Amino acid sequence: MASQSDAWYFREEIVSTYESWYEGKYKRADIREKAILRRGIDWIGDVRTIFEVGCGTAHFTRYFEEIGVNAYGADLSPLMLNEAMRLSRGGKLTRATSAFLPVREKVVDVVAFITCFEYMPEPVSVIREASRVARKGILFGLMNSWSIPTLRRKIQILFGKNPFYKNAHFYSLPEIERTIPAAIGKDSFEIFQRSTVFPRILPVNESRLPFGAFLCVSVRFNQ
Repeated sequence: MASQSDAWYFREEIVSTYESWYEGKYKRADIREKAILRRGIDWIGDVRTIFEVGCGTAHFTRYFEEIGVNAYGADLSPLMLNEAMRLSRGGKLTRATSAFLPVREKVVDVVAFITCFEYMPEPVSVIREASRVARKGILFGLMNSWSIPTLRRKIQILFGKNPFYKNAHFYSLPEIERTIPAAIGKDSFEIFQRSTVFPRILPVNESRLPFGAFLCVSVRFNQ
C-alpha cells in the first residue's frame, strides 16, 4: 500500500480540480449519493449536527448544511482544507486525523465518512473514535467493493493506471458490518443500508441489494 504522503489528496494539481468532477462525469452519481445519504440521516432520526471526517473539499459538508443540518468538517490534507475553506467561504473546518478528533465526547449527533473511510489505515480505531464523538450514530458513504466500477478500479490499480485508489481499501457490506462491532460492540447499534449508482441499463435508483457503486450504511446507537 502506498504511504499517506504519496496520496492524491496531497497533490495540488489534483486537489485544485477535484470539485469539478461533481459537475462533470460524476454528476449523476452525486445526485443519487446525496439522496441516499439523506435517507440514512433521516433513519438515524432528528439529526441536527454532523461532523464529517475526511471532508475533502467539504462537498458533502456543504450539502448537509443545505438540508438544514449544522455541519462541521475535518481533513488531514491541508490542500483539501484550503480548497474547502475557499468554497465554503470559511466554514466550520479543521485539520485533524480520523483516529484522534480534537473535540469532546458526544459533541455532535452524527459523525460522517463519505468516500474517505477507504483511505483510513486503522478502521477499528477510527470507528471507535467516531463513537466517542457522536451521540446518535455514524454515517458511511462507501465505494462498494461489490460493484462493477470498483472492480474496474482494482484492475487499473494492478496496472498502475489509477493514482486515486492505490492506497484505498474498498469495503463490501459484509466487511463493514464485521468492522463496526469490532469497534463498538455487537449489541450497541442498529444498521440501515442501501446501495445506489447502478449501471445505466438497470432501472434502479437504489436497492437493499449491496451491488451499487455507492453504499450507504447508517449506524444508529442504541440508547
